[in-house]
Amino acid sequence: MMKNIAIVLIALLLCSPFILSAREKVALAVLDFEGKNVEQANAEAVTDLLRTELFNTGSFRVIERQKIRQIIQEQNFQATGVTSTDKAVEIGRILNVQKIMVGTVTRLGSTYIINTRIVDVQSGAVVLAEAIERRGGEEELPKAIAELATTISFKVGLEGSIIRVGNDEIFMDLGQADGIRLGQKFDVIRLGEVITDLEGRIIGTTNDVIGMIFTTKIQDRFSVASVLKEDSPFRKGDIVRPSQDQEAVPDPPKKTQEVKKTQPPVKKEPKKEDNGDLPSDIPPIF
Repeated sequence: MMKNIAIVLIALLLCSPFILSAREKVALAVLDFEGKNVEQANAEAVTDLLRTELFNTGSFRVIERQKIRQIIQEQNFQATGVTSTDKAVEIGRILNVQKIMVGTVTRLGSTYIINTRIVDVQSGAVVLAEAIERRGGEEELPKAIAELATTISFKVGLEGSIIRVGNDEIFMDLGQADGIRLGQKFDVIRLGEVITDLEGRIIGTTNDVIGMIFTTKIQDRFSVASVLKEDSPFRKGDIVRPSQDQEAVPDPPKKTQEVKKTQPPVKKEPKKEDNGDLPSDIPPIF
């Protein structure tokens, strides 16, 4: 009897939409940044620190620098400071990664600026351009790099799916464990047509943004959201990614309640005693 109950419970758990498999980390290659008014060795040191911080976010599978340099040398690419999107995409395809990052480290007086671009290898499009600056010299850079990695992880490394569509609520497989916040906006993306090259190899898919949602309830492994915009009906399996638009969601207009007019209570005047009238239950006296 207990064995049968255990089997039923396991089946229910496996069928539950909230039991999630571990999400695959985004494969990311970070090419050595180009130094502008900065020694190239320092620019490469900044790149190494950023690789480490991106790995520590837990959102990325970061390719080792040695492997990147080996591919660059084999393909006779420029060894350092690759900033061309086309070259970066070509390197990314050889490395078999989803995203590739290029960037620069610039010094203007006592201000250091780290400028990054992340390119989607399949589409060749820049999916994120993020920069951070610090004054006060090189000793301020490690903290800035850690902040930059956190921001990049939040905007690029975070991706989930819609797991249930209700009447007024959307359930997605991102929750408190993923750093989701109340009121956070997400773009809803539908994977479209598969794109192949002339030899029939799949080189990408079309991604259409079909709406936007924002979180209203957050649990450890999933969240509940409401719809802000819906160009096409959402369905289970649609992709959700943090939106670039994170302006606060306006509060819905408050419903005005009708104030019922109440009549003032009628004051009852005290009865005046009439001494001339005797109560009917007292017999008359003769």
